[in-house]
Amino acid sequence: MKKLICLFVAAAMVVSFAGCSNNKKSSSGSKNSNVTLKVLTHWTNLTKSDGSGWLDKFADKFEKETGAKVKFEAITDYATEVKTRLSSGNYGDVLDIPTGVATSDLPSFFAKIGNSNDDDLKDYYYTYVDGIKNSDGSYTVYGISYGLSIVGAVYNKAAFKKAGIDKFPTTLDGLYDACAKLKAAGIVPVAINFKDKWPLSSAFDAIPLFASHDGNWQNTVYKTTDLFSADKPYGVSLSILNKLVSNKWVEPDLTTTNWEQSKSDLGTGKVGMMFLGSWAVPQMAAAATNPDDIGFAPIPTDNTGKLYTYASQDYMMGIAKNTKYYDLARKYLMEFTASDFAGTQGFAPIIKGQESSDKVIKDFMATGVTVIMGEPGETGEEGSNMTKIGNEAGIDFWGGMYLQDVAIASQQGKFDQVVKELNKRWNEAKTTCGF
Repeated sequence: MKKLICLFVAAAMVVSFAGCSNNKKSSSGSKNSNVTLKVLTHWTNLTKSDGSGWLDKFADKFEKETGAKVKFEAITDYATEVKTRLSSGNYGDVLDIPTGVATSDLPSFFAKIGNSNDDDLKDYYYTYVDGIKNSDGSYTVYGISYGLSIVGAVYNKAAFKKAGIDKFPTTLDGLYDACAKLKAAGIVPVAINFKDKWPLSSAFDAIPLFASHDGNWQNTVYKTTDLFSADKPYGVSLSILNKLVSNKWVEPDLTTTNWEQSKSDLGTGKVGMMFLGSWAVPQMAAAATNPDDIGFAPIPTDNTGKLYTYASQDYMMGIAKNTKYYDLARKYLMEFTASDFAGTQGFAPIIKGQESSDKVIKDFMATGVTVIMGEPGETGEEGSNMTKIGNEAGIDFWGGMYLQDVAIASQQGKFDQVVKELNKRWNEAKTTCGF
């Protein structure tokens, strides 16, 4: 992928929600009274049997506007189940597009939403992700998202205050100093959730994306030799992990860490911080003694004082190819993605210029952080080359197992050895893959 570096300034992100939805004509009122749109969702916590969930309330508004009812099917093992159901034709009218659907297969399962340069799509980020590139450089769009997840440190302000830390640090040395103070105050500085793997990966596979300070990095990273060396973005990330683990600034027993428990521990101040996406902020606030204690800040990766982060789309949403109600399904999709859903669930707006209603996100943006956004490469295949090399090398990027190896090596004082071994495997696989 090619990346575009965007400086987000909260004060400039101003657009009304109404102005973001320019939908195709859709029938309304009594004509739609017998219509029920079926929406598949992974948001199992946002639809309730008593109709009190956020999604339920949005559906009520949509019904009042159009006359059509909305029925949600909330699925726990969403990606696995829905990907299987695509071939059966039984996947509703609107749905979160499951991961792993090949770009070439999008037209087989999803209806065209429009073109990326259409008036009502041109301001959406990441329309290329589930899109097919056209000869003019635009994309035929099959999926759009509802929000951007931003990488940062979710932290407990009360725990920091107890440790004598007035504000979140803006340099790497400052971060390490904060960890030492938290530990001295009897607080686990950073929960890395070693056992569950995915939170570990969500942190230390994400840090390189913004530690590079280069919007084009992920397009060219597959060409890199010695990927994990200290002067490379991945080396920066692994060095931070090593520093945290070797100084015992993480959970005391890595083999028994638990994601659900970690949320409670951060919420009550037993843990100082976790490195996660902004989506985690509402969950931490819900588990907190005082929700206002939960803050969100950029993660410093050097001592310049300049802050960076990476923003990626959450699930993309699409329209089922076999829907009988295309106009209504598209109207639902456009109104949902332009709604305040992002602001209530810890995401930044997916639409350029739209202001977040979330104070935590606003405060994060107010730090002057540079947010790196992804854009496609010339062929659209560049981003997959790193995965190909990783698969050949047995390095599970975004899987967490190789990061567990790094953490264990850090405990044993063998960090340099594990980095040397990772570089060797990467370099050999790179050659094997022809890069």
